[in-house]
Amino acid sequence: MKRLFLIPAVIASATFLFDAQQAEAAVPGVDGRGVGAYPACPAVLDVPAIFHFDKIVFQIALEPKLIAALASDQDAIDKLPRQTPLDIKVLDNPKRVADLKGKVLSFLGALVNDQTRQAITINQVTYAAVVCTPKGW
Repeated sequence: MKRLFLIPAVIASATFLFDAQQAEAAVPGVDGRGVGAYPACPAVLDVPAIFHFDKIVFQIALEPKLIAALASDQDAIDKLPRQTPLDIKVLDNPKRVADLKGKVLSFLGALVNDQTRQAITINQVTYAAVVCTPKGW
C-alpha cells in the first residue's frame, strides 16, 4: 500500500477547492468524538482516499477531577498524568467543526461535560493528511 504525506501547499490547495465546492452548504456540525488515528492505510481500497488527522497536545489539571464515562474505568482515568504535556492523534473530519476538548475527553474515556472540559487545556494542534491508494493503482 502506497502512502504519501502531503506538503502544506497541497493541503491548502485541496482545502481551498473543498471550501469552494461547499460554499453553499449549511453550517457544519460539530465533531466531538475522539477516534484514534489509523496506524496504516486500510488494506482494502477501491479508490484513493485522503485521511485527515489532528495531533492534539494537552494537559490535564489537578482539579476538577476527570470522571470516567464508565465507572469501571475510573481507576485508569485517575492514574493519567496531571499537569504534564500529553498528546493524542485522532481522526479528523474536514467537513465538521472540531470540538478539541470533546475529542480529548472522549478519547480518554472521560465524560464530556462542562466540569470535565475545565480540566483540559489544549496546548497545540497540528494537522496531517495521508493519501492512501489501492494496490497497483
